[in-house]
Amino acid sequence: MNLREDPLAKVVTPPVIDYKKEGLVFEEGLVYTTNSEKECRMDIVYPADAKEALPAVVWVHGGGWSDENLTRKYLPSRELAELSKRGYVTASIDYRLCQEAPFPAQIADCKAAVRYLRANAERYHVDPDHIGAWGESAGGHLVELMAYSDDSEFVDDHNSGFSSRIQAVVPWYAPSDMRDKEGGEKWRSEIFQKLFACGDVEEKKRMMEKASPITYAGRKNPPTLLMHGDADRLVSPESSLALEKALRKAGNEVTLVMVPGQIHGFFDGDEYYQQIYRFFDKALK
Repeated sequence: MNLREDPLAKVVTPPVIDYKKEGLVFEEGLVYTTNSEKECRMDIVYPADAKEALPAVVWVHGGGWSDENLTRKYLPSRELAELSKRGYVTASIDYRLCQEAPFPAQIADCKAAVRYLRANAERYHVDPDHIGAWGESAGGHLVELMAYSDDSEFVDDHNSGFSSRIQAVVPWYAPSDMRDKEGGEKWRSEIFQKLFACGDVEEKKRMMEKASPITYAGRKNPPTLLMHGDADRLVSPESSLALEKALRKAGNEVTLVMVPGQIHGFFDGDEYYQQIYRFFDKALK
């Protein structure tokens, strides 16, 4: 599923931000975890005049867990810069793609990024008690897992003395249920073969269960702002509708914004980003 070749998805070119002119500090390519496959890096942005601990938001890119063209540089850069100007630390991260390592490597890296921010909270002006995540498509799936899993799940030993829990999450048009529930052969697809390269069919199904954010919805989970285009044919809007229902049934705080006429890709319209700012302000400040 290469989004640059898929006519069902919209890929944008993020604008270049002059961070210094915007009164922001930009630190690029920081290695937050190292494993046998790669050094995972993040870019961090925070206000140049930061003197106290600030809430943080981690951005997780999409690309079907596999697209080498979509990295931490594929982000809503203007909107994330606006978040930083509003008093946030923002971090955009890379993670291992499925051709580099199968699941759960991807979510293990994302959780390691949160622990890195907590381990270096003073250096980057991060309030360790107020960290959120925002991601699109495959990145939306990963931020859901970040929000709904606990510290005993998907762990590695990087900065293991710190928690990977987050306090708020914004998933964009994310697949929330990876299971092959209806006797289909989802696991036979090229992406799923790589993502779940973990033994026989039964083992793949077990991993697909673990990789499904909806299976964790019944827990006490942090506030969630789901956003999905109602014209999305790559990831059905039913994915977010089902997750909203499951979270709400369990008494969790959840809002679903269904964007009219929107296909798979970054949203058009400032009002949607204003909702995200307000959501993070309420949940993290």
